[in-house]
Amino acid sequence: MSRAPRRGALRWLSRQAGRLRYRLLLLNLVVVLVPVAGVEFANLYEKQLLGALERDMRHQALLVRRFIEAGHRRGVSLAHPAHEEAVRESATGTRMRVRVFDRERILVADSHRYGAPEGPEPPPPGGLLGQSRRDGWSSYRRPETSNWPIPVERPEMVQAYEGRPSSFTRFREGEPAALLFVTEPIIPRRRVEGVVYVVRSARPVLVELYRIRMGLAVLLAAAMIFTAFVTLLLAWSISRPLGRLSRAASRIAAGERDVRVPVEGHGEVRDLAESLAAMTDELQRRYRFASDFSADVAHELKSPLTSIRGAAELLQDMADDGPEGPERDARRRFLGNIMLDVERIDRSVSQLLELGRIEAGATVRDPVRVAPLIATLEERFPTVRFEAAVGGERMHVRPADFERAVANLVENALRYSPNEVAVHVTLEGPMLRIAVEDRGPGVPDGDRDRLFERFFTTDAERRGTGLGLAIVRAVAMAHGGDAHFEPREGGGSRFVLRFPRG
Repeated sequence: MSRAPRRGALRWLSRQAGRLRYRLLLLNLVVVLVPVAGVEFANLYEKQLLGALERDMRHQALLVRRFIEAGHRRGVSLAHPAHEEAVRESATGTRMRVRVFDRERILVADSHRYGAPEGPEPPPPGGLLGQSRRDGWSSYRRPETSNWPIPVERPEMVQAYEGRPSSFTRFREGEPAALLFVTEPIIPRRRVEGVVYVVRSARPVLVELYRIRMGLAVLLAAAMIFTAFVTLLLAWSISRPLGRLSRAASRIAAGERDVRVPVEGHGEVRDLAESLAAMTDELQRRYRFASDFSADVAHELKSPLTSIRGAAELLQDMADDGPEGPERDARRRFLGNIMLDVERIDRSVSQLLELGRIEAGATVRDPVRVAPLIATLEERFPTVRFEAAVGGERMHVRPADFERAVANLVENALRYSPNEVAVHVTLEGPMLRIAVEDRGPGVPDGDRDRLFERFFTTDAERRGTGLGLAIVRAVAMAHGGDAHFEPREGGGSRFVLRFPRG
């Protein structure tokens, strides 16, 4: 494979490894496979140990069998004292009990007749004390009884006297390990003359398994700690960029335009960030286009409107020179309508230009005191009740924009409630809160989400331009604040402006 395809394959694998689904799959595989692999390894190792132990017992039984068969061919009986000494020597150091039964099923030699040659078997580790068959330590177990039959009646002995080698595994209640039984028939001359019976405890296997299982427990604990760490790391690597994306999306949904979407993370999270960033760039491009288009149209309309107004005023003056009559009254009425429409369009154009200027943003330099701004508004609207508890509070705001935003809200309230308008200026954490309240008819539920949209108005007679509240919101957002509507208890409306305190 050339270098270019190899690099392409490595990049593809790197991208796929960063995918969230593959990282979660790998994590789950580790969680599931580590304990399963540990259990399977322990079971396999147990079978290997027990198999090796049984093979050693079989070899021991075969050695004793061949020794006795060789002596029997020379005329030495099975009950000869030399056999007792031989089985005792063969069992020394092996922890096996070797017994020999003759053709009449009478015990003629026993390596443990006077006790184990090596002495008592050492006790098992503390963790194995009290282990019984209920603990599930061995996969070699077979049905057992508390009261075993005497050796000559056991199945393995019956099979051995039939000329077939046999083995069996038993468990005694309260014993921490299994007991293995192996039989070898003694057949010196085509007839069973006796049986070699070898017994050994599987405690060494259990001790070894105990050590293995303790190691597996440590490995499992380490795997769980590692899994928890990787899970937390994975969750953090996902939640951190998602949290930033969520905050950026919330700011975009709130109407902020110059929002920088952080592109970070891996896999699907990075794809989402790139898509959101591309969407934000496209929204900003379209918004700039719409804003520039509105400003250009408004600017281009200024000159024709001035000409139309001048011509209408001239025609209105000329209409007064003619004789009285219906035609003269009609000309005056039509010219008056033209003047009203020109003034309304001129207001809309002026507000569009102002809105474009505000949305374009302007550098706010030194903080200004709030109290003088409120005093100016009080002089402008003497019928409105102002309540301001701001002391010497300052904020970073352009005074003209601030006064225009509050004035728009007050004028809007006076239109519906001329004598019951109040302005409350309070501090709300890091923000300065201006609430303009009226006792008018309120705003229908279906219109509340659209109040701050351009050219939207609830005035059926279209006395407004539909740009006043849009300017209010633009002023607030241009200074890092917000504007929203709140229904007022007992009827009426409450419009709230918030600006960061200086």
